[in-house]
Amino acid sequence: MTALYEILTCNEYSFDAKFGIRRINKAGEKRMKQKSKALFIACSIVMQMIITTVILHAQDVDKKAVIIKSDPPGAMLYFEGENSFVGVAPLKLRPKMIGSYKILAVKSGFEKQKLQYFFKGTENGVMKITLAPKTPIKAGLRSFVFPGWGQIYSERKTSGILMSLVALGTGIGTLKAHLDYNKALNDYEKAYDNYKDNITDYQLEQEYRKIVEQKVSKADDVFERRQTWLIVTGSLWLYNFLDSILFFPSFENAVFNRSTPNFSATFQGEKIALSLTVPF
Repeated sequence: MTALYEILTCNEYSFDAKFGIRRINKAGEKRMKQKSKALFIACSIVMQMIITTVILHAQDVDKKAVIIKSDPPGAMLYFEGENSFVGVAPLKLRPKMIGSYKILAVKSGFEKQKLQYFFKGTENGVMKITLAPKTPIKAGLRSFVFPGWGQIYSERKTSGILMSLVALGTGIGTLKAHLDYNKALNDYEKAYDNYKDNITDYQLEQEYRKIVEQKVSKADDVFERRQTWLIVTGSLWLYNFLDSILFFPSFENAVFNRSTPNFSATFQGEKIALSLTVPF
């Protein structure tokens, strides 16, 4: 029975012959702790090297990337080329992007900026796009050239379209009145020539005198109508010009500010969720 409880001892481990239980003596326990500590230190060093390598690689990629900035910041950037995509400045492009792209920069309160750029895949650093601000003077000049253009330029599209339609209507009315006046004037001149040709004949002279008087009366009426149309058209043109300057919106004011649509993308697992926000 004593032999059944005999403990067999080796360098680090002892075995209970009855229960088959492996036990660690104190010397073996100390060596195991030292080995575990050494293994932990080795794993920590390897992990640190991996993390350092990843960071250095990311920094190297950033150095080779192209960042497009806008002045002012926050402009929407539309790219059209081998791949079409949209972003908001400042925008970091993917490394080694190659090909010819049309770039359109849009921001509320500023004029659109278009440019063509060929990416060679070796570019790095910052590309800056400067947008010129919209001003009342520019809006006024556009409205002077064509009614409603200045309002559309200043992002008051509804007002601009209505102004253009009204101006088009008054312009057509004025043109028609002018053509009617020219016709009435020609009719008067023909009637007057007939009157002069028959002035020696009393009976014909009286008949053509009445015709001439009728043509003169009609020409006067058409002339007055033409003048009215000219005044209406001129007044509208002047109002349109002053409206584009005096009521030019302040784009810093939230009441008048009309921002461009905002696109965003989020990754959900292997899928991409796109969202579009249109302020109004």
